[in-house]
Amino acid sequence: MNENKIIIDLKELLNSYLTESFAKDFMKVLEEDISLITGKNSNFSDLDKDQIEYEMPEGFTYRISIDKIITLCSKLLTEEKYFNLLLDLSQLMLFAGEVSYSLEIAENLLGRLHSNGIHTNIKAETNLMISKIYWSQAYWDDCYYFINEAIKIFNSVDNEDGIAKCENMLGTLYGEKGEFDKAKTHLEKALKHLHGEEGNSTRAMIQTNLGVINTIKGNFEKAVWNYKNASERFEELQDNRRLARVYHNLGMLYCQMEKYDDALDEFNKCITISKEMNYLSNCAVAYIGKAHIYSKQDNSALADAYTDKAMEIAYKINDTLSIADIYKIKGMVQSNMENYELSEEMLENSLRLNKDFESKLNEAESSAELGKLLEKTDREKEAKQYIKIANNFFKSYKDRLSTAGLVDQSI
Repeated sequence: MNENKIIIDLKELLNSYLTESFAKDFMKVLEEDISLITGKNSNFSDLDKDQIEYEMPEGFTYRISIDKIITLCSKLLTEEKYFNLLLDLSQLMLFAGEVSYSLEIAENLLGRLHSNGIHTNIKAETNLMISKIYWSQAYWDDCYYFINEAIKIFNSVDNEDGIAKCENMLGTLYGEKGEFDKAKTHLEKALKHLHGEEGNSTRAMIQTNLGVINTIKGNFEKAVWNYKNASERFEELQDNRRLARVYHNLGMLYCQMEKYDDALDEFNKCITISKEMNYLSNCAVAYIGKAHIYSKQDNSALADAYTDKAMEIAYKINDTLSIADIYKIKGMVQSNMENYELSEEMLENSLRLNKDFESKLNEAESSAELGKLLEKTDREKEAKQYIKIANNFFKSYKDRLSTAGLVDQSI
């Protein structure tokens, strides 16, 4: 849709709700920042240019190809193989950021399985798959429902690896909501369901998420051990997508330790793998990580360029938590540039989204940044309420740590 047409439609809509003068002033601000795409900067390094100019695959090409595969294989494969194929395709589409198509395939598969009592494990895995899709969009109630459906089925057939994956998912769910003690309990419970060398992939996923919890709590040595353990297993399994996510989380760990060069190296390793494989979720979070560092280093041009690209990706895959985080960083960038009014708008956007999706850690971080901004603009009284919200959350932790991207590594 033409952007000018969007602005015209928004003006008409706002005029029906606001006074004419207020709507006019508001639209003037909106016209200045409605575009999320930053112009190319010749001062950027070749690496940064390459990452910022990354072109995502077109969704319709996936759709045409996958539809052909599904139609053909429905005639050629046995029922069990066909159902497993649908499950794998749903997961592949989630990797590629095609969330709605991923859900369509999984729901279609689940409908077939409801009328078939034979393939119990596939039914459980499909429920777990749907929980991951809802997790990626921060639909916590739906996510929780499908995890519990999966765990009931896995329990009925004594599938220990499946139960561990469900406990891992519950750990990531509570982690994203900022309930870290609950998250740790579920992750440790998940490990107890694994024995010997069985479930190596699941064990590595859980170790990665324990690393995130330890990063958030400031237990950096434990986090390094978790990530090293996980990365070695993913390398053995040649699982590059999950290995890339470990690189991202290591980047966040080094960021917390203010080892910014080391952090950038890890983010770049994550992005290199993820761009080659079109793993859009990995790209989005690593771009945010780089933007965060550049905002700390007062490199507003690069910070803005990386947040814009992250927003483009997050919008495509409907990653609302990443979008909220991007608004926070854009607010920090605008504050550094002394564009205080725009900074406040961005931080308020971040705060609203985090409240909507019950992301307590991110809500606290956005509140802290908004409090700092209000102090900077001599609005101490307003600042106090936001700083209080942040401090109440962070009081049980050593530092004001940014989230390391607690992600279900089984996605």
